Amino acid sequence: MKQRTKTFTYQTRFSLTDDSALSQYAALFCALERTLFANLSAKQPINTLKKKFIAEYGLTARQFNSIHYSLKGKMASAKECMKLNIASMREKIPHLEKKIKLNKKLTPSALFQKKRSLELIKNKLKKLEDNAAQNKIALCFGSRKLFNEQFHLENKTHSEWKLEWTQARNNQFLSVGSKDETAGNQSCALFKKDDKLQLRLRLPHCLESTYGKYLIIDHLEFDYGKEEIIKELTAINQKAMTYRFLKDKKGWRVFVSFEQEAKAQISKKARGAIGVDINIDHLAAAMMDHCGNKIGAKRIPLHLYGKNQDQAKAIIGDTVKSVIELAKEKQVPVVIEDLNFTKKKQFLKEQHPKYARMLSSFSYSKIIENFKSKAFKEGIEVIFVSPAYTSMIGSIKYKKSYGLSTHASAAFCIGRRGLGYFEKLPLGKSIQVPTNEGPYLQLPLPVRNEPVDHYGILKEVFKSYKAVHEAHIRATKFRSLNFK
Repeated sequence: MKQRTKTFTYQTRFSLTDDSALSQYAALFCALERTLFANLSAKQPINTLKKKFIAEYGLTARQFNSIHYSLKGKMASAKECMKLNIASMREKIPHLEKKIKLNKKLTPSALFQKKRSLELIKNKLKKLEDNAAQNKIALCFGSRKLFNEQFHLENKTHSEWKLEWTQARNNQFLSVGSKDETAGNQSCALFKKDDKLQLRLRLPHCLESTYGKYLIIDHLEFDYGKEEIIKELTAINQKAMTYRFLKDKKGWRVFVSFEQEAKAQISKKARGAIGVDINIDHLAAAMMDHCGNKIGAKRIPLHLYGKNQDQAKAIIGDTVKSVIELAKEKQVPVVIEDLNFTKKKQFLKEQHPKYARMLSSFSYSKIIENFKSKAFKEGIEVIFVSPAYTSMIGSIKYKKSYGLSTHASAAFCIGRRGLGYFEKLPLGKSIQVPTNEGPYLQLPLPVRNEPVDHYGILKEVFKSYKAVHEAHIRATKFRSLNFK
């Protein structure tokens, strides 16, 4: 079922001559959030706590709801992370045990480290499983990484670390809105004033005597999303608008979040599709008509290694945008593999160092989220398909006939799968598979008896395909060494 609404967030920076009101608001919000977490962990009822916090700390009911909403999000995130960590450790333990048992070439020191890692993981797993059974949640406000820095100070004193730690724990606050409130939020609201945006923030009762009831922030400029924000502010049926204020090293930022309606879908399978093969350093896109015949293919670079978080987001956004713009021009859906790199990232230590570095910087989830959001705004359908054997089928069937690269042929297979086409392997006892170096590999095909188990056959062919390729790589390396 097509998603009708989706929440989008837009942000901007602003400067104030005196930000003491915002700083005190953030310090109060974060301190009460930590207090609320301690009280909820002690199993105190939320309704009793709400009355207590409003009376004792001079809050409005909406401000308390914002604190509770922010804390609920962090607790839900911590629970999900705990589940993922438990699953990850349960997979790592047998992997390490197998390494210790089979690898006889390990030095005594390396063997000791493997055993030590195994015991540490087992102890962590037991602790996490006990916490999950008792529904205990561990939260470190300010980040556990920064907290542990106090035990390994190198270029700073403890007082400098303490100041940084305090700032990290008191650097943000949230204001949750409602659709039945003016401007979507009674505690914080945007207004259009002389073609500019003005923000009015309601301060807690305890700060009114010092700073007044409202803090006004003028001349807000949004590089992205200004039109959408103004459209929402002037809409008849206005939606809830949530604001988050965050202070970083450069100053204050405000994030505005609200739901948007889906644009009318313009893409149709009857016009064809664009298949996308997502790789660590590039996207391979293949376009086809409604019959599954090739129209074109292109390679779009996606170099994320060595980039910081903001740079990686910008590169991913531009790369995905180019694909969506092509899909919008042709009015066709985008077909993507439903991949999961979580397991691969669990065993980075066992990978080749170069591959491990690239994989650790590769953000598949960010790419998928960009495809979803940009396609949602443009009315383009995104279809997810199984990734099973797409590279192998593409190499066997389409690499030679269409003159495609390995990844482009995989993208072509992905697109055909999204259009509903069923891939059949060629008949015969063997087939020639082209390689990137030029020569062909002779790949044996299994005997196919009735009834035909399609995925069973593909599994058998994949074993042969993998073995032939590994043998070819070893032979190529051996020849290159001999000719040097």
